[in-house]
Amino acid sequence: MNNLLINTPQNVNFEYKLASVGSRILAFGIDYGIMLLYAFLVALFFQITDILTGLDSWATWGIYSLMYLPIFFYPLLCETFMNGQTFGKKILKLKVVKIDGTRATFYQYFIRWVSNAVDIFLSMGGIGLTSIILSQKGQRLGDIAADTTVISLKENLNLKETVFEDLAVEHAIVYPEVYKISDKDINEIKDIYNTGYRRKNYEIIKALASKVEVMIGKKASERPEDFVAQVIQDHYYSFKDN
Repeated sequence: MNNLLINTPQNVNFEYKLASVGSRILAFGIDYGIMLLYAFLVALFFQITDILTGLDSWATWGIYSLMYLPIFFYPLLCETFMNGQTFGKKILKLKVVKIDGTRATFYQYFIRWVSNAVDIFLSMGGIGLTSIILSQKGQRLGDIAADTTVISLKENLNLKETVFEDLAVEHAIVYPEVYKISDKDINEIKDIYNTGYRRKNYEIIKALASKVEVMIGKKASERPEDFVAQVIQDHYYSFKDN
């Protein structure tokens, strides 16, 4: 599956890994299994408790319909309140996002949900599957209508590679003030830095850079992401022999 390259207003590129067809099918299978399990438990509950005994067929049908409503709204509710994920997507580390990589809106989740009727149920998944395969951005018809796609959140960024890959033996320390940062703090900085790239959230990195400036008492002389990477490198090199 292709990657989705996004360029932020700060001219920083983030690359999203589009969810594979197989992972999306498996996530749907998990969600479908959850819905079937819920339906089974509801039926079993009514059978065991005999709550519906004595009611006419219309009342029985109405109560069953009410109890099965969560199944009908399951994808919409999950994606809305779980930030673009259902339980199946969460297990498979998939997420629905806008085509620009930002969080989708309720309206977009709603369009995807309505489109399930055509993409999945009326065509037995054939239309949705064909659309995903043919689309360069891995979109089914519902995604195209909602201007969304599904990405993989699986870790594909190695912090050591991104921060230390160019650390030469004769590394020139740019920020000697890194001595003010403890080992504990630098580990937290690395974790936040990694999180910013993993979530494709440049605002996290900008905020982190501002915090690091305060910690070392010096303004950055480069872009926030380069500044934080340099500070981590400087700290690593300064204390690697200690």
